[in-house]
Amino acid sequence: MDEVTLAIAAAVAGKVGESLTESAKDALKRLRRVLRERFRGTPDAQAALEAAQDDPDDQAAVRELAEHITVTEVDDAEVKGLTDELRPHFSAGDVVNTVNGDVSGNVVQARDIHGGIRL
Repeated sequence: MDEVTLAIAAAVAGKVGESLTESAKDALKRLRRVLRERFRGTPDAQAALEAAQDDPDDQAAVRELAEHITVTEVDDAEVKGLTDELRPHFSAGDVVNTVNGDVSGNVVQARDIHGGIRL
């Protein structure tokens, strides 16, 4: 399973969506709606969607949801179109950090640091 599909599944579960453009947010909302409709008749897929949405930090639940999305997009042009529309927003190499909950103090985010850091 590729990292982009996992990132899309995490966004469907409710994590990360705040950093997207408006058009990507719209596509994500449509994908959530379409997946709810498609998974309604499939208990395993519906349970995976609900589990991931109940706890977006549960990596196993998000991975299972990603697997169901991958299977669904093979035969469903609408789901495939929406995931394809979202892929550029979750391309490999992008960094999206989300800090939530009771946070106090400073937050430092970094990527590809070469050399020392002094704070």
